Amino acid sequence: MRVFHLPAVPAVYMQLCLYLTPELIVTPLSATTKDGVIRELAEHLAAQKHLPNAAHILKSILEREASSSTFLPSGIAIPHARLGEVSDIMVTLGVSKTPLQDTDGSDGLNANLFCLFLSPMVDKEFGKHLKLLARISAVFNDPDFIAQLTTLATPREVFEAIQKRERTLDES
Repeated sequence: MRVFHLPAVPAVYMQLCLYLTPELIVTPLSATTKDGVIRELAEHLAAQKHLPNAAHILKSILEREASSSTFLPSGIAIPHARLGEVSDIMVTLGVSKTPLQDTDGSDGLNANLFCLFLSPMVDKEFGKHLKLLARISAVFNDPDFIAQLTTLATPREVFEAIQKRERTLDES
């Protein structure tokens, strides 16, 4: 019996930059509090994606954030919610030049980056939701990379740095 060996196929990862564009990046953020940043990003996402109810998005994300903080030790927060009104993942990213503290969390973590995203409520889409959370964690797990992003002047520069980081992750 002959055995054929197929070449190894690299694992396909969720790509953050498939959902993020320079127009969806806010740098620098105007808000100086966690709730203010979430409001700013929810309104920005609603405007960019022509979503009719920014207040509902904000309420959903704040409710999710109240159940447990999404601040990570590397310096990013990932406020997110699952909504029935969205049919696919939607992402926006905000960059704060100075770190903002999670005043609601007991661990006192700070964040310079806020990656807010929405995903569909449909159960079959929950896997994409989890993969995106994992991808965001992988892309932004390096505090030095986050610090680099805070020095960039434009959304385009931030986007290009994230694209480069994703390519580097996928090559390793």
